[in-house]
Amino acid sequence: MGKYIARLSVTYDFASANMQQLGDFSKKILDALPAECEAERLMYRFTFTSFTLTADNKAACEGLLRDAWKTALGDEGGISRIFVSELDDDEVINDIIKTVYNNTYGADEYISLVTELNDTIPMLAKHSALDVLRKQNYLIAADGGCGFTTLFISLGDYLHKKKIYPEEQYDSRAYYIEMKLGEEDKDGCASPDDVIDTLRGDSESNQYNIIGLDISYFLDGKKQDELRTFLRRLEPYQDSYVFAFRIPFLEKKVLDETAGILSDMMLLRVVKIPPLHDSVLMETVWNILSDRGFTPSVEIFETVTDKINREKMDGRFYGFKTAAKIAQELILHKSRFAAGKAYNGEEYDDSTVEPDDLKGFLPEKKSKATGYEAMAELIGMEEITGRVKEIVAQVKVSITNEKLDRPCIHMRFTGAPGTGKTTVARIIGQILREEGVLRKGGFFEYGARDLVAEYEGQTAVKTASICRDAYGSVLFIDEAYALDEGKYNGANFGKEALATLVAEMENHRDDMLVVMAGYSEEMESLMKVNPGLRSRMPYLLEFKSYTKEQLFEIFMQMVKKHFDYEPELEEQAKSYFLSLSDGYVESKEFANARFSRNLYERTWSKGALRCSLAGREDIVLTKEDFVAASSEKEFSEKIESNKKLGFGK
Repeated sequence: MGKYIARLSVTYDFASANMQQLGDFSKKILDALPAECEAERLMYRFTFTSFTLTADNKAACEGLLRDAWKTALGDEGGISRIFVSELDDDEVINDIIKTVYNNTYGADEYISLVTELNDTIPMLAKHSALDVLRKQNYLIAADGGCGFTTLFISLGDYLHKKKIYPEEQYDSRAYYIEMKLGEEDKDGCASPDDVIDTLRGDSESNQYNIIGLDISYFLDGKKQDELRTFLRRLEPYQDSYVFAFRIPFLEKKVLDETAGILSDMMLLRVVKIPPLHDSVLMETVWNILSDRGFTPSVEIFETVTDKINREKMDGRFYGFKTAAKIAQELILHKSRFAAGKAYNGEEYDDSTVEPDDLKGFLPEKKSKATGYEAMAELIGMEEITGRVKEIVAQVKVSITNEKLDRPCIHMRFTGAPGTGKTTVARIIGQILREEGVLRKGGFFEYGARDLVAEYEGQTAVKTASICRDAYGSVLFIDEAYALDEGKYNGANFGKEALATLVAEMENHRDDMLVVMAGYSEEMESLMKVNPGLRSRMPYLLEFKSYTKEQLFEIFMQMVKKHFDYEPELEEQAKSYFLSLSDGYVESKEFANARFSRNLYERTWSKGALRCSLAGREDIVLTKEDFVAASSEKEFSEKIESNKKLGFGK
């Protein structure tokens, strides 16, 4: 019998579906393990749990866990991987294995590597062959923010503790360094010469153990020959250092191509760290809150998920760093809330984090109306509403009738800016959730260029990751035709994004609604780029530009909803909108409802300033507020020259 540490990782689908149970599955597994294996639970989270237990061997240990899972939870569909390592006589090594098993998130391939090394190193030592391991280097494919620095330092620490270097060098091999290759004049980047100078200048009393090198630079513009030259320059140092190379997470073909160049010149092990799943990000937020002594409620999951999604929307998301920032914002918000309670002498709990503690953390949802009620509030959308009802009815009938194939629900929205395309797409997601067509009904908005990445082979991964976030929801892609407008960074990555998008639309046709939006002519051209695109987007909704009367109605609808106002303001606003130049309103660049919204916001801004200067807290909008706003350059130049607006006119 031996003593083992085991980590059981669950699938992300299982983690997402059971997140509100807070890892309760681990307790069920523990209870189902036989008493004679003396199992103890070390750690449990949303995506994994770890145990120590006794068994005859590693295979028997894994079998015990699988049997316990079946007893407690049914079939093994929720298991992703099981890792098992035998505990060593050396407590230092035991501690580092426990750290890897208990504190590594979203990186099962790295855990697999350490588990493999733990089994392999004793074999190598037995044959005096540890020098072979010193010559093995690593290619870690991980996007920024997915933990490359943490992992390569952890790997260096493990190799150091395992004493893969000669005994006399043990104390001097505890150091590591990380460098990013790039243009010489680019801040924060090192040139190949800088790297070689660093290695050449390393002293025996301060030798590095592992060198982290970001070589993404060589992916740009097919710089394979430059990469080969750099690797040849590293050859003299391969007996002295372990190199951990980093590139972004790429599709398999391009990753294999890069790995092939490295493996031609050195021993190489590839470790892939995929983009972080929302379960891992939520886990990170939860861990930070718990480590600071807070007890989060499961009721805050929706708020945290919404915040994560908002952070992703601009196409710049930094993984663990962004999750940590969200956790820190939550802590500050909760602390301010508790401090406000204390100031007023009210009872408060400064440890638990409940939804009521987070009011104002995200903008309040504007309406509690149903989807169709929200559609009814929109001005000039009668035709669109009728079309939406028709589509929903068709989908619902196909769901309940086994003889009918479920139609593909992806849509094209065409029309000028500001005609309500984004608003309607958001409401359709709500309607489809209410009607049982979509699981979540969430809304993810991206520009076409957000789907395109920096390097070849990265765009497909980025697009697929964006789609994964939108499963069960609406993925809205504005100005989608930009994917066919020329090239990005010298390569046509737009078509790569389209190809991935088409595949995702087909594979998840029942669980995701993709809406592409843009001008009619450009959208028609886009449909010709990829032969499979049009057939997967059978529904076309055309959004007409607003009339002057409708623009006025939209303006007044916003005013009436939020402010008191003097009757003269409405008269002045009507006169203004009817005076807009026909040429301007009908022009391609006119912003439609966005124009009305901008003027509304400028009007109440004028009113707020006026009331503030007068020492008043309440705001009643006046004709003068509107005149002051509409007289500003961006609004005043749009009026026909034969009509004048002003005080008393």
